[in-house]
Amino acid sequence: MIMKKILLIAVMAAIACGTYAQKVTWGVRGGLNLPKVAFDTEGEAPDYKAKTGFHLGVVADLEITGSFYLQPGLYLTTKGAQLEESEGQASYEQKVNLSYLQVPVLASYRFDLGDDLKLHLNAGPYLAYGVGGKIKEETKWQGGSEENKYDAFGTSGEDTEKGGLKRFDAGLSLGAGVSIGKIYAGLNYDLGLSNLAEEKEWGNETKIKNRSFNISVGYNF
Repeated sequence: MIMKKILLIAVMAAIACGTYAQKVTWGVRGGLNLPKVAFDTEGEAPDYKAKTGFHLGVVADLEITGSFYLQPGLYLTTKGAQLEESEGQASYEQKVNLSYLQVPVLASYRFDLGDDLKLHLNAGPYLAYGVGGKIKEETKWQGGSEENKYDAFGTSGEDTEKGGLKRFDAGLSLGAGVSIGKIYAGLNYDLGLSNLAEEKEWGNETKIKNRSFNISVGYNF
């Protein structure tokens, strides 16, 4: 709830600053995600690992001063994690695939390094809504295997199995990049602060939070 309020304030500030911005330009961004989840529970927590994903979106650059910008954006981005466990001749694999529409509002400071080369330092809140999510489980043992697929978002009913994850996520995005003319390349880290675990499914002791390291390239119009 706090992050949603922070993002709402940031969006309102971006709109207000856009009215007084000296210059507004647009850009496209895309690239590779390496997401995982931070899983905290009573007892021994499963050791989730990073998986590969992608992001694709548009950004607006609102020039407030010659070096300071506000940069709201809209992305389709994938997150999740994967888990592999084995005991004797049996093995278990789980893949969590989550897709979000994500809205970051970043403060961006630009350092002029000369010859049309700039260093970007970016930080700000984001809000995301899960538009799709699947969990795939596969258990193998000597002489056989079993595979299950089900929705990641929502809680289980009498005849359905779901992953018990909330659709809404909020957090902080921190990163840096460089631009050469209109070409941009950068790195950023999404630190999820919202607990995604539905209490009905997981109880009140489990906390699941998104984490994602991202590599981006883009073009500024």
